[in-house]
Amino acid sequence: MMQSTRDALNQNLTISQHNSSMLYGFDNRTSEIHGSFYLDPEWSVGTVRFYPRTISTPKGLVKLDSVSDVQMRVLLKGNDVEFNTPEGIKVISGTLIKSFTARKQNIWVKTYISTLEFTDESEKIKAGFFEILADGKVKLLEYSRLKIHQPDYVEALNVGSKDVKINTEKLLYITKGKEAIKFNAGKKDLYELMSDKRTEIEKFVKDNSLSLKDRTDLAKIFQYYNTL
Repeated sequence: MMQSTRDALNQNLTISQHNSSMLYGFDNRTSEIHGSFYLDPEWSVGTVRFYPRTISTPKGLVKLDSVSDVQMRVLLKGNDVEFNTPEGIKVISGTLIKSFTARKQNIWVKTYISTLEFTDESEKIKAGFFEILADGKVKLLEYSRLKIHQPDYVEALNVGSKDVKINTEKLLYITKGKEAIKFNAGKKDLYELMSDKRTEIEKFVKDNSLSLKDRTDLAKIFQYYNTL
């Protein structure tokens, strides 16, 4: 942990206040929001690696590096990251963060990397974070995308809903070098991707009774492939 980075986070790395429960374009006085704008609404303990950047603080110039054991959560709407510090909740742009790990109650640890680390020919991936499900020569990544369903209430007919519904869509990607490519978890696409080791992969899937529809099992397949 860099103490200067922690001090900068506590004091200076703030942006304008946001309201994660506010949506514009409808009268929210009579509407409710179902769902969450957060990747996970609960705080996680994180270790964060920043993109190198020098900022000015009351204590002088500080080079951002990394910080550990901080409470954090990711706001998918707007790609902001909140930190729960002794000075209160601080908000910074997710584009300042290269990668981070997050753990909760020491039960699980998840690793995330900025989408800015990869190119996307389809240009459909917005700035945010990939969760690394499997690392190695071919990474298996998960991208969380908000789907906001606006109220469709028609007053004249008294039909539809007055509420906003928020869902999080989980999309899979693989990497080829620095390129991120959307991946469909089916046998055809999997065995085509791993055609150079197809015999070994088919045996591994069969011997371990793995399901391609299960993200944990799919991650095991990629982890195994990356060892071959």
